[in-house]
Amino acid sequence: MDTTIRNIDPLVYKKLKTRAAQEGISIGEAVTKAISEWLGLPGKKKRSIIDIKPENFGNKYRNLSEEIDEVLYK
Repeated sequence: MDTTIRNIDPLVYKKLKTRAAQEGISIGEAVTKAISEWLGLPGKKKRSIIDIKPENFGNKYRNLSEEIDEVLYK
């Protein structure tokens, strides 16, 4: 959503712009994050590899990683 915000303190905007650049995010993302935190909205949960559940592909693929290693690193 494109929005115009007026009457932002120039020093505050400059610091916002600098911080956003340091974190590699856009000013819009930084403003959204700041407003969300100010409103007490739940943030995006960072995903962890620990959250990934193992998948059972059956016995057919039991040694697949070893077979791939053999082809790649023979």
